[in-house]
Amino acid sequence: MERQSLDAGEERAIEPKAWRRGAANVANGNASDAVRDQMMRHDPKWATFNSAYINENVGFHLQNAFLDEPTEDSLLAMLSHIGLMRDPRASKNMVPDEVWELMPPDPEIEALKAERVELKGGQFRIKGTENEERIRALTKLIAAKEAQRKKKIQQEYRANYFHNRPTWDIEADGEEEEFVEPAIDLHIPERAQLAEILCNQPDDLSSSELLELRIQAAELMVALCGRRETAKRNRIRRRAQADVTVKEESPGPDPFPLLMDRKQCPHCIGDETLSQEERTFKYCRPAVMYDHFDRKHAQQLGGVKQMSCNHPKCKEEALEFKHLNHFKNHVERVHGVKLRA
Repeated sequence: MERQSLDAGEERAIEPKAWRRGAANVANGNASDAVRDQMMRHDPKWATFNSAYINENVGFHLQNAFLDEPTEDSLLAMLSHIGLMRDPRASKNMVPDEVWELMPPDPEIEALKAERVELKGGQFRIKGTENEERIRALTKLIAAKEAQRKKKIQQEYRANYFHNRPTWDIEADGEEEEFVEPAIDLHIPERAQLAEILCNQPDDLSSSELLELRIQAAELMVALCGRRETAKRNRIRRRAQADVTVKEESPGPDPFPLLMDRKQCPHCIGDETLSQEERTFKYCRPAVMYDHFDRKHAQQLGGVKQMSCNHPKCKEEALEFKHLNHFKNHVERVHGVKLRA
């Protein structure tokens, strides 16, 4: 919810707590404190509402009250509401590439990287070495530091954007900046069709056509529950499109050939709950694919009594294997992918 609200252009992230805060502030003043705390399941003696949930924007027109003038309560109620500032041109990660290129490297991160390089001594494999534990700890620490730095830069850039955006609009002197709809690229067909139905509905729909769209949306939601995305989806490069469209497979080479690339997972390629990009995903090195197979599939396949190859070409033949090594031998001999023994 936080990421979606930021990508929608909200100045502040809307989290689940925001809805609880909204409900509590509506009850505050309209109901007794005891009823409010009971509704929020707060212990009255800890004053949880006043310390964490009360609206930081005071809904009282102090200036007009001091000047003995009529207060503008309706205007204040609107201005003190959450999510007042929204710009559809903003997103969570809106830092331009040229800004990232101009950012100087972090000295602390560079020092940690230099220490890791020195400990590795030019070796790629560190398993069993004297400094293995320290190198792995440095790798985790570097990743955490880089993620923190990236998040901080994104937050500061968004804060600067929303602070200066009104000034930029005034200085534009009436010249409106052309707004381009953000490109949405969905590689799961069911999700793309559902987005098309929900976001691009014609205005002149009849009752029967609207009912048909509702039925299609419900069917797509059910079908989408049977699909899944894996963690590696962020590494799959997808070309941005101007509109949300359903990707149609153009005639071309077989996406699931019998002879696979040695960096492809022989189990994921037959998982129909994944998208085509994830099923045919190629890891950077065979060793990384080996780690993925051993971590995700080896134990699961080892506990199955009747093991079979779920490659699209092998499913038709209904091949069965006695044990995991038998399956690995088949994968190496037929599909050209060698797995760890």
